[in-house]
Amino acid sequence: MYSIGVIKRDVSHTKCKKGRPYAFDMWNDEQAFTLVQALWQLKLFLFLSFGCLLLFSAAEKARPFEDINRFSQMEWKQTVLQLDEELSRATAVKSVKGGKALEYFSDQGRVVTIELYKEMLRKRTDRAGHLPLLQKVKQFHVRTSQHRAILEVTDGSGKVYEAVFFTYKGVVPKS
Repeated sequence: MYSIGVIKRDVSHTKCKKGRPYAFDMWNDEQAFTLVQALWQLKLFLFLSFGCLLLFSAAEKARPFEDINRFSQMEWKQTVLQLDEELSRATAVKSVKGGKALEYFSDQGRVVTIELYKEMLRKRTDRAGHLPLLQKVKQFHVRTSQHRAILEVTDGSGKVYEAVFFTYKGVVPKS
């Protein structure tokens, strides 16, 4: 029987040597660059890119306690706003302990003291317990005159913050 087809000796063969295959190239025997290959390499590129981004963001978050030991601007602003409201309603404000503490009588008749305790500015009511107002404070100084009280706070780096409070009821002269 005779078979119809191509005889092997009639087919020309090339002596082309295959070059080095691409990384993750699953289709080595084809010479064309297919859409499937393009999508596969795009997927690989995106995977590696996002992996690098995740590594860099994790490295950035690896130092979470770096800012804990610094003076907080937001905490300072909140303390100033709170003291401004309380001192505007106070009946008498005075500087005590040679300017190391601020004492005032609240509108409810309580004695409130603002003073430095270790590295914390604290608020004490009727000499009992305390409420932390400000952390990482190195020095605290108070001056009172006429109808105002001036607070100076120095943080750990030596930067001085100053706040002026106007009192409407009255200021007791310095003691």
